[in-house]
Amino acid sequence: MNIDLSLYPDREPPARLESMTEKADYLHRVCGAFDHGFPPPAGTLNELRQWKDVFDRFPLPASPAYHTLRGMFGWQEVPRLPYLSKPHYQVLDEIEGRSDDCERFV
Repeated sequence: MNIDLSLYPDREPPARLESMTEKADYLHRVCGAFDHGFPPPAGTLNELRQWKDVFDRFPLPASPAYHTLRGMFGWQEVPRLPYLSKPHYQVLDEIEGRSDDCERFV
C-alpha cells in the first residue's frame, strides 16, 4: 500500500501498515482528511475495501467519511452519532422544501 505521508504531520509515518492498530490509526487519518474535503485517492480506496475487519473493530461514529466509505463498499450501516443521522444534503432539502424524488431531474 502507498501510505499518504501527508496524513502524518505529527509523527514519522510507519514504513508499512502491519498491525490492526496501525491500520486503525491510518483509517482514522484518512477519514479525518476526507471529512475536511480531501478524499482518498483510488489506490487507497481499493486498499481500504479489503479492511472490513478494521472498519468493524474500530468504528468512527462521528465521521461522515467513515459512513460514506462503508456505503461505497456495500457494507451494512453502523450506528451514527445522532446529529449524523441524515446526510447534510437531505437536511438542506428538507429545510428548503425539496422532495426526495430525484426523478423530476431526469
